[in-house]
Amino acid sequence: MMKRFVYINDDSSQDLYCDNRISNRKYTLWNFLPKNLWEQFRRFMNQYFLLIACLQLWSLITPVNPASTWGPLIIIFAVSATKEAWDDYNRYLSDKQANEKEVWVVKDGIRKHIQAQDIHVGNIVWLRENDEVPCDLVLIGTSEPQGICYVE
Repeated sequence: MMKRFVYINDDSSQDLYCDNRISNRKYTLWNFLPKNLWEQFRRFMNQYFLLIACLQLWSLITPVNPASTWGPLIIIFAVSATKEAWDDYNRYLSDKQANEKEVWVVKDGIRKHIQAQDIHVGNIVWLRENDEVPCDLVLIGTSEPQGICYVE
């Protein structure tokens, strides 16, 4: 087993560990259409309706206009894709807000503001009462006389 050493405020170890950026997004601009269609067609009923719509393109076996099946199918897929895009955009905005939240770090004995996404392994994060914890932390000290810290 390899031991890991973390040095306080050591900028040279930043490349060894991942950053503190939060990303809960499901899609990117490049993979939205294929990934969303994959999600849609994982459902059996959507596969069934696609099969029926494809069979209706064959005029020998169907007396109905194919638009009567393709129209609703495309509308349902478009509404579902729009909902997924909206939900993913809201996740993006939530992630952006969390990543850009200002936090205090102590570097070279000086307290300064940085964005939560710029916290790296080894940084000393200064939290005050009722502050939101922006990353995984090891508690070094507290202002309480008995050294007690309450975390919810």
